[in-house]
Amino acid sequence: MSMRPSPAPSTIVRPFTYVVPEARRRRAPLALAVALVLAACGGPGSDDSEDPDPQPGESLEVTPSLARLEVVNGIEATQAFTVTLVKLSGARIDVTDRVRWTLGDPLIGSFAGALFTARGGSAGISTATATLDIVDGSASIEVFVRGVRVGTGAPPNAPDLFATATLDPAQSPVIAYPPDQAIVPRNLGDLEMHWRDAFGHDLYEMSMVNDHVDLKVYVGATGATGWSSFLTGEWYAASMGGRQLTVNVRAMRVASPATFGAATPRVLKLTNNDLEGGLYYWAATSAMGAPYGIFRHDFGNPGQPAEPFYTTTEAGRCVACHALSRNGERMTIVWDGGNGSSTVLDVASQTPMIPHNQQFWNFAAYSPDGARLVTSRQGTLTVRDGVTGLATGVTVPTGAFASHPDFSPLGNLLVYARSTSGAGADDWHFTGGEIAAIPFDPAAGTWGTPTTIITGGGNNYYPSVSPDGQWVLFNRSTEDAYDDGSAELWVARIDGSGARKLDLANVGPGLTNSWARWAPFRSNFGPDGATEDLFWITWSTKRDFGVRLVGVSKPQLWMSPFFPGRVAAAGDPTAPAFRLPFQDILSNNHIAQWTEVVVPIGRMQLTPLRAEPGPGQAGR
Repeated sequence: MSMRPSPAPSTIVRPFTYVVPEARRRRAPLALAVALVLAACGGPGSDDSEDPDPQPGESLEVTPSLARLEVVNGIEATQAFTVTLVKLSGARIDVTDRVRWTLGDPLIGSFAGALFTARGGSAGISTATATLDIVDGSASIEVFVRGVRVGTGAPPNAPDLFATATLDPAQSPVIAYPPDQAIVPRNLGDLEMHWRDAFGHDLYEMSMVNDHVDLKVYVGATGATGWSSFLTGEWYAASMGGRQLTVNVRAMRVASPATFGAATPRVLKLTNNDLEGGLYYWAATSAMGAPYGIFRHDFGNPGQPAEPFYTTTEAGRCVACHALSRNGERMTIVWDGGNGSSTVLDVASQTPMIPHNQQFWNFAAYSPDGARLVTSRQGTLTVRDGVTGLATGVTVPTGAFASHPDFSPLGNLLVYARSTSGAGADDWHFTGGEIAAIPFDPAAGTWGTPTTIITGGGNNYYPSVSPDGQWVLFNRSTEDAYDDGSAELWVARIDGSGARKLDLANVGPGLTNSWARWAPFRSNFGPDGATEDLFWITWSTKRDFGVRLVGVSKPQLWMSPFFPGRVAAAGDPTAPAFRLPFQDILSNNHIAQWTEVVVPIGRMQLTPLRAEPGPGQAGR
C-alpha cells in the first residue's frame, strides 16, 4: 500500500502576498525642511553648499552593493541599505529616506523604507534599484532558502535520524516520478515525488536542491510504493532559485536507523519565464457521482486545483467538445455527445447564446480575432459568427469530407483533417485521414485553394498550428481517429515538410497520445547568451503516472516543451513529459484547449438568442 500524508502547514515559506510599492514617494515641504536642517548640522558626508536634488550626470551609490541573506525554516532575514547621492563636485549626500525601491523579482522580498526583508517566497539573485528623480543606483540581493518540514507519519526527530545514519547502497529506492531531465515552467505550482521500494523502509526524505535552495520534507509510508508532494510555496521558492533542481528520495527503517538507502537523483530543468494563459479541458468522467464536463486552470494561479467551469451542474446535461476564442471571452460547446446540440457560451456570464436543440456541430475553431467560427458537421466546415454562433451562409470550400478545423494564429490559414474513408463517416470516426490547409483572407473573408500538406504513413488527424504559424502538430494512428490506442504525436512545418514523430513526448506506442494543442505564448530556456525559444504542447494520454496510475488506461493531460530550433538537428525537439498537476486523478481528461486569458465568471449576462434557425443556419 502507499500513503500520502495529509497536507500540513509549511514551516518553510509563507504565502506570496508581498507587494513592491510602485508609487513614487514625494517629499512633503516639512520633510524637505528637516532634511535641510540635518544637512546644515553637518551630517556625515554632507555639504550645505550642495544642491540636495540630483542633476544630470550625478549618481546614486547603494550600500552594501551585495547583500546575502538566508531564510531558514521561514524565519525572515533583513538587510538595511543606505543610499548616497554623489554630486559632480564629489560631495556626498545621504538620500536614503528619499528614494523609492523596485525589485527585479518581487517575490524575493520587500522593502519598508530602506529595510529589505526576505521571507523565502523566492530564492536566487535579484537586483534592488533605488531611484531619486532622474538618477538611480542598484545593489544585488542574494537569498538562500533552507528548510525542513516533518510531515504526517514521520517522527519529530526524522532529520536527526538521517543526519547520523550512513548510506547503504544495497537499500536504494527508485524514483518513479518525475522523469529525469524534464523541462518544466517555473510556475508549475506543485511537484509530486513517487518512488518504488523493495526494502521495507517506513521513513522517507524528499529533497529539492540547487545553488540557492535546500528543502527537505520527511514523510512516513509503508509498502512497495509511495508518494508525497512538495507544497506550492516550497516549489516556488525552489524553482526561482536557479535554472535547475535536483530532486531525490532517501529511505530508512525507523526501528533500525543506522543506515539509509538513497535513490539515484533526478534533474528538473526550468524555463526562464512563467507559463501564461489558461487551459480548458473536458473531464469525461468523475468519481463518486461528482459533476463532469468542462474544467479550467489559470496558470497565473499556480498550485490551485482545476475549477469546474461548465459541467453537468451548470448545463444540466453532458457537455463535451469545446473550443475557445484567443481572448477567452467565447467558448463553443457540444451538448449530449457527438452530433448533439451546440452553442456559444459567453464565458464571463456562462450564458448560452443559442438555446438547446437549435444548432448542431461537433468540432470548432475561432479565427484569431474571434470574429469568425468554423464548425464541422458531417464532413462540412461551416463559417459562423464568432459572437452569436449563427451560420453566415458560407462553407469552407474543402472539396472533400473535412473535420478537426484549426486556424493559424496568424489568421491567414485554416488547417483541417480530410478523410478518404468516404461519405457517411462521422466527424470523429474516420480512417485514411490527411492534413490539408486552405488560405484565408481575413479582410475580404474569402478562401483560397486547399492543398494537402500531410498524407500517408497512417491516419492523420487533429491538426493544430503553432503560435508563430510555422508548425503543425497532428496525430497519426494505424486505425480510427477516435480514441485509438496507437495514436502518436507528430510535427511538421506548416507546408508539411520535415514531418517527424515526437519520441520523447510519446514515450512509446499504445498510449493513446491524442489531441495535442499549443499553449498560446512563446517561452525560452537556457542561460543568457544561449537561450532557446520553445512552445509548450499539451495532449491527452493513457500512460502510467508514477505509482498512482499504473496499468489503468486512464487519460490525463501531460505537457512537454517543443524547441523549433532543434528540429533540424539530430535528436528530439521535445523533452520528457510531465503530468499537469491540477487535474483530478480520478477523472478521464481530454481536449485541452488554450486561451490567452482566463476571464472571471460573474459579469452581467448577455441576452441569448431565441430565434429558430433561419436560412443558411445549420439544423438537424
